[in-house]
Amino acid sequence: MKLVVQSILMTFSRILFTSVLLLMTLWGSLWGGASMLAPSLIERAVPVVQARLEQAGVGIDDLLVSSIQISPWLTAIELHDLAVRIDLTHRDQRTWSLEVEISRLDLQLTRLLERRGDVQVSGMALQFIEPNPLPDLPFDRFTNAELRVTGLPLADPGQTAEVFRHKLKELFFENKALGDVRFSGDVTLRIDEDEMVAHLYSEPVGEGFRLRFRESDIRDISESKGLALVPEQIEIVSLYPLRAPVILVLTDQARALAKRHEPNDVWLRDALRHVAWSYSLTQTFGPDFAILVTDAQEMRPGNTPDERTMDFHNNAVGRHFAAAQIPFGSLPMRVREDPEIIRHPDEVAHFGADRLLR
Repeated sequence: MKLVVQSILMTFSRILFTSVLLLMTLWGSLWGGASMLAPSLIERAVPVVQARLEQAGVGIDDLLVSSIQISPWLTAIELHDLAVRIDLTHRDQRTWSLEVEISRLDLQLTRLLERRGDVQVSGMALQFIEPNPLPDLPFDRFTNAELRVTGLPLADPGQTAEVFRHKLKELFFENKALGDVRFSGDVTLRIDEDEMVAHLYSEPVGEGFRLRFRESDIRDISESKGLALVPEQIEIVSLYPLRAPVILVLTDQARALAKRHEPNDVWLRDALRHVAWSYSLTQTFGPDFAILVTDAQEMRPGNTPDERTMDFHNNAVGRHFAAAQIPFGSLPMRVREDPEIIRHPDEVAHFGADRLLR
């Protein structure tokens, strides 16, 4: 009986070995054939994919790929040294174009039955083409970028593109994307005539991810532009990447305006800078965000209580001027003449508590 069992087991083992060997040989042939045929198959598929993508408002042109590899399990594909021009069409028929270069793009089928998978991009450089940069996006160039989006529906290229675009819109325009949407890369910020680079990356928040700048980069930009942002402001700017370039520009403009109109009076210059800065932030982002940014400035050590009261008051006056739609060009004259402006810390003591604004 023992010999019979051993014979059965040996026979079964041989059958299993032969089956596995046959399967691996067949699989190897399929993999090799798929890898060899992949370039021509993709070339044939591009027109079909283009047609589907156009339905989702995405056009692709000038697609170049250096090499293509398919995984041994036929569940993943790698594209190397990819270059493409992409045209994005908005619902109002406006179109924006961008040029993309990617060192490696991985597309992996992770849920076979649901036909869902992940996209990972490495070594990406992206440039929006003038004169039509994407609105509401304050930077038009990305370099050294990495991007990962999971759980995409892969059965329909049009649906894939739509979901992919929706995820990126959530991350870059609403600054909170549900699910696993990760990004890191260097972006070029334009501040006046200067171009400066800051590292942008995603961090987990609740059930999704949000973007933020590396604080050390914002600190370096602040110092190079002479903005003297305090740590609390640097944190705010870092946490609002879509607003960051505008905040820095408005800060620089208020400083330059005050210096130009009041070069010889340090306190009058301080008053004008605070009024103009708060005014511009209010017009651009609304009073609540203006308060958030300007109040952080008053955390700076070294100010006396009267200096801090003067700054809080003039910030509030700037918000009131913005709400009243006072012309920006009239601010220098108003700061010199308006009785509601505090022009020196010594004025605080006799200004009147009922007139002080906060």
